[in-house]
Amino acid sequence: MSLGDRIEFAGGSYEVRGMVDGRYVVRVRNRGRNKEVYKVWTESERNDFDKVQKNRADNADRDAQIYERNLAGETMKSLAREFSLSPTSIGRICAKQARKEKSGNIRQSRTR
Repeated sequence: MSLGDRIEFAGGSYEVRGMVDGRYVVRVRNRGRNKEVYKVWTESERNDFDKVQKNRADNADRDAQIYERNLAGETMKSLAREFSLSPTSIGRICAKQARKEKSGNIRQSRTR
């Protein structure tokens, strides 16, 4: 990571503004709240943040895929087996995605 790098994540982005004593000075932007904050991160704090954001993106993609496949006619039981989740969890995911779609806030899933 170098100065000026901008990394996008689900709800915003962060940009490396400087390095001081082996720490990163970053500007974190939250699009949902329209806020900016400056933080000082160590390498491990930055890696932890990136890991959490990657997991959130992966879960969002998984949820979109589950919802689309359920709409295509796959049963909740078969989806639960494939994704190692309970049928109840699959039902919750589908209900949440349906609410997002109805409100117009659903993201298109990325192709892998």
